[in-house]
Amino acid sequence: MTKPRFFRHSPWDAIPAACTVAIVALSFWTFLNLHSLPWWGVAIAFAAVAVSYCWNLQCLSHNFIHNPFFAWPWFNRAFSILETIALGVPHSFYHHYHLNHHWGDNDKKGPDGTTKDWSSIYRHSKDDEPEGFWRYILLGFFRVEMGPLLRTVWRHGWDEVAQAAIETLVLGAFWVALAWYDWSYFVFFYLPSYYLGWVMSYAEGYFEHYGAQPGNPFANSVSSYNRLYNLLWFNNGYHQEHHWDPKHHWTRMPELHERIKDQLAKNHTRILKVPHFFAFLEKYWWEKAGFSSKTQAWDEKQAAA
Repeated sequence: MTKPRFFRHSPWDAIPAACTVAIVALSFWTFLNLHSLPWWGVAIAFAAVAVSYCWNLQCLSHNFIHNPFFAWPWFNRAFSILETIALGVPHSFYHHYHLNHHWGDNDKKGPDGTTKDWSSIYRHSKDDEPEGFWRYILLGFFRVEMGPLLRTVWRHGWDEVAQAAIETLVLGAFWVALAWYDWSYFVFFYLPSYYLGWVMSYAEGYFEHYGAQPGNPFANSVSSYNRLYNLLWFNNGYHQEHHWDPKHHWTRMPELHERIKDQLAKNHTRILKVPHFFAFLEKYWWEKAGFSSKTQAWDEKQAAA
């Protein structure tokens, strides 16, 4: 009988798993040392914690959702509890919320006046255009629809309900402990950095789909092949590739890109030269390079080929 491997898909998953542990350690370190830090140390710690939420949502938890790291289900359930502390929400809820995003693929409103994707940038717009950037990122956290989310968890059976209940209790106890021991830390550091981190994640999510073609499986997302970004963000820049095959492991995204790159070119998939978070610079970037639009850049690239 073959002994099961510790990591289910790849030993490289040790890196995002360790990063999640580091995020939780960072949270506890700031809690224990905040009042002894100089003002600039507090500012750096605040920025690091806020960015860690975005990084976790977009990379670490994200990859764990699609390809659970460990070979043993019980270990994945334990890690999900750790992710609950790292994210500040029951991870089971975020798991199903994110899978719903892939089910709808940032769709436009249907005949019923709404979208399948609860996080679609079209869901709360007043017309058929994407919602304004600032409204989307500042209000997104408060718009999570708990009714459909709870029903989704319920449909997955008692094991999933029990997991969600345990994560909720653990998170509640964690929050009570923080507020009890140091209410000023909880109110003035934890909650603002927590909210800002989620706002940053919603901003990145917005740019991962803004300017895409909803309904087109080869162009419903936006990719970026910036090397440093993909190194630090675990190949999250290959976002169109990820939406084409969400179960494809993060280490093999360049391989998937090579497989479907001709289809991406034919469908004029939007490609950024900068990381998603800086997509607002893209128009300036292309005009400086001498192109009037991204489509012109694609057309000239294909003609040259």
